[in-house]
Amino acid sequence: MLLAVLAGVFSAVAAHADRQRILVIHSYDPGLPWVAQCNRGIDGVLAELVELERVYLDTKRIHRSEFQARADKAMQFYERFKPDLVMVGDDDALRLLGPRIAATGKPLVYFGINNNPREYFSRMPDNVTGVLERVPVFAWIRHLKRIVPGAENALVLLDGSATAEAVISVAFGDRMELSVDGVRVEYKVAADWAQWQRVILSPHGFDFITMPLYHDLKDDAGVHVPVEEVVRWTTENSSVPVFAYQDYAVGDNGVVGAFVIFGETHAQLAALMARDILEGKNPRLPTAYMDQDGMFFFNESRLTRFGLTLPEDIRRKAVFR
Repeated sequence: MLLAVLAGVFSAVAAHADRQRILVIHSYDPGLPWVAQCNRGIDGVLAELVELERVYLDTKRIHRSEFQARADKAMQFYERFKPDLVMVGDDDALRLLGPRIAATGKPLVYFGINNNPREYFSRMPDNVTGVLERVPVFAWIRHLKRIVPGAENALVLLDGSATAEAVISVAFGDRMELSVDGVRVEYKVAADWAQWQRVILSPHGFDFITMPLYHDLKDDAGVHVPVEEVVRWTTENSSVPVFAYQDYAVGDNGVVGAFVIFGETHAQLAALMARDILEGKNPRLPTAYMDQDGMFFFNESRLTRFGLTLPEDIRRKAVFR
């Protein structure tokens, strides 16, 4: 019996040793709901197949002056772990580490990338592929035109993160404003929490506000403002309805509604690409785009506060929180 037990132990160790390794490098912290969703998507595909390790750069909460040191530590972990493939989540991780990892020759699969990935490489490497995240900025505004009666002017409000810069570049290009189905859409970037508050409190002439990114706001002392506090304060102090692009922002203490791209589904696609690569398939797979695929979330009390009635086709598809 003892020999049988020992044989089983050694077999399990040998099987574990034979498993291929994937290192997942996230731009943000594990407590961010988007990151948790992505981890679930990756685990659902890969957890039983490979040995997974994760590194979190935490770039939403630390100062930009610390980014490089955090990236250097991630590379040190990479060198110790010796993965067979690396996955990088969101723009900061790809920008800070993509070229260094690609230069090692290991396959690299990205996800959650808002910018054009080519912006992060002098020449796009053959061992890099992945899934782009496209925040449905204008698709949501087209829906909101039907939800907010008589809407003519909309504000897209963002934090000052690199991800926000990428969203602006993709959505607006070099324009400060444009028209979407007859709605004039302008964007503003808040460099910090105080500026964000001033934008919300000042008379602005907008009929509604959407906030794609608000995760990288710091107070006057340089302390990161929790996402929950940003959402609660913004919705309580705005004189016009506020909408987001994340389901966790919707609720009695949150925004009126959201048009959501799910991190879990998004990361599943990247994980499937990683699995195929490890199985010997061509790593130069077509990039998958997530442009307009989304789901509606609303809060009834917030709709009532602003006297909003959902069109029946949207109400039928919506989740209420």
